[in-house]
Amino acid sequence: MKSPYPIRSPLNPNGGSNKDYSYTSPLSTSGSDYPCKGYANDPFVSVADYTAGGSYQIELDGSATHSGGSCQISLSYDRAKTLNVIKSMEGGCPLTPQYSFTIPSDAPSGQALLAWTWFNKVGNREMYMNCAQVTINGKSSKRSHPRELSHKLMARDSTFSSRPTIFLANINNPEGQCTTVADQEVAFPLPGPDVQGSVSGKGYVCKSPAPFLSGSSSSSNSESSSGASPSGTPSSGTPSSSASSGRASSSSTSSNPPSVSPVSENDSSNNAKSPPASTPLSTPTAVAPSPEASPPAPSTTPSTSGTTNNPASNGSAGSCTEGQITCSGDGNSFSLCSNGSLVPMGNVASGTTCKNGGIAKL
Repeated sequence: MKSPYPIRSPLNPNGGSNKDYSYTSPLSTSGSDYPCKGYANDPFVSVADYTAGGSYQIELDGSATHSGGSCQISLSYDRAKTLNVIKSMEGGCPLTPQYSFTIPSDAPSGQALLAWTWFNKVGNREMYMNCAQVTINGKSSKRSHPRELSHKLMARDSTFSSRPTIFLANINNPEGQCTTVADQEVAFPLPGPDVQGSVSGKGYVCKSPAPFLSGSSSSSNSESSSGASPSGTPSSGTPSSSASSGRASSSSTSSNPPSVSPVSENDSSNNAKSPPASTPLSTPTAVAPSPEASPPAPSTTPSTSGTTNNPASNGSAGSCTEGQITCSGDGNSFSLCSNGSLVPMGNVASGTTCKNGGIAKL
């Protein structure tokens, strides 16, 4: 990230003498410099003022774009312990040098970190991250009684904090233990309400649950990395990106697999050669089971159209069709069919409901 100036950026004329001349290099695969390349607790010196509800731009630097990838912009008010997504760019990022974003109208006022994260498409499996110290100003409004103002601020904080946290991969993070897939671009499981672009497939594999995975069952390394079955329904393990509550309705997915770009042996990160991942992963070759390969269902099995709206069953084998979404009676939770059994996936996100075998906005 070039602008706003990230912490210790050599481009910042007022940034002092403590400069990071490799600020365009990726995070360590050990996770030792996450978050913010280890600079989240630096003394706070704001480099930009933003107003809640206003639209702004970030500028990116560096020539090694690794054929694109997927990026997120997020805000933190606790020195990057929590990073709430305010925009996701799926595919083709950072092939353009500028991206617009909007500070949510319910964003709290105060000192914050604006973070940019990127998962590259080709090259080593890496995560890039820069953080800028910024000031958020709330929208102006008529004067309120202190008790009324306190209530409004509490409501705003609660609404903003309900936004999803950023996706983490390739940094040995204990939650999720996720790794991106070479030559694919990430479809974020929880992209938030502001999404630019779309990709086919999933682009990552995970070994355990994590908050940024919506608490769903995690993918194994033997699972198809595309995350899509031939019928277009999600494969077992993790719901498809179209079922994620935060995805904008305009973000469509394609059943065609993403194109594969060759990896050059001399491919390097932006300004510094990144260390190879400690456990590099090649693209998984196993293919997710298609609905046709599922065990035949008994004659008493509900319709396999995937539009059932009944509560989750007891999960017995052969009781559902692979990838089928089953809604609870009140629409507040859902289950996903995996290997012939319904696996409870928990509650849907705020502002959405499970209806007719899918997740929809209220």
